[in-house]
Amino acid sequence: MEIILASASPRRRELLGTIVPHFSCIKPDFDENSVDIKDAKQKAMTLSREKCRAVIKDYAEKNAVIISSDTVVDLDGRILEKPADEAEAFNMIKSLSGNVHMVHTGVSVYKNGIIYTFADTTKVFVDKIPDDVIAEYVKTEEPYDKAGGYAIQGFMGGYISKIVGSYHNVVGLPLAKLNRLLKNINAI
Repeated sequence: MEIILASASPRRRELLGTIVPHFSCIKPDFDENSVDIKDAKQKAMTLSREKCRAVIKDYAEKNAVIISSDTVVDLDGRILEKPADEAEAFNMIKSLSGNVHMVHTGVSVYKNGIIYTFADTTKVFVDKIPDDVIAEYVKTEEPYDKAGGYAIQGFMGGYISKIVGSYHNVVGLPLAKLNRLLKNINAI
C-alpha cells in the first residue's frame, strides 16, 4: 500500500518519517485562499480535507493512503496566516509576544474511499520579546512560510515558556493522534 503525504513542508516530511518509514510527497494543487472560514480549528480541518481531496483524484484508484495537514495559529479568535512581508511578520510576532495563543492542526487521512479528519490543539505561552529582537528576526527567512510567522523549533523556541498539548502539533503534524488513526484504519 502506497502512502502519500500531500504536503511540500519539510517539517511535516521529517515528522511523518518518524512513524512511517516509506512514503512519497506530493504538493496538493489547491488554493488555500479559497477557504474563508473564521473559526480557526474548523479552518484547519477544512484546509486539510481540501488538500487531501486535491490529491485523491490522481491516486484513489491506486489503493493509496493520503495524509494531509494544515496548521492555523489563533490569537484570541484572530487567525494569523503566513506573513506577506516584514511589517506583517513584525506585527504578528509583536502580537504573540507576552501572550498565549492556540495552534490548531487539522489532519485528513484518505483510505478506501473514506476521508478521516481530526484537529489537535496546543496552547502556547510566549514570553515578552524585545522589539529590536523581533526586527532582526523578521529579516530572516524563517517567518514567511509558517502560520503565525514562527517555528517553535526555530527562533521562537527560545521565547516559548510553556505549551499545553503536543509539541509536534505546533510543528505541523500531531504525531501521536495521527499514529493512532493510521493504526486504527490498518494503514500502518
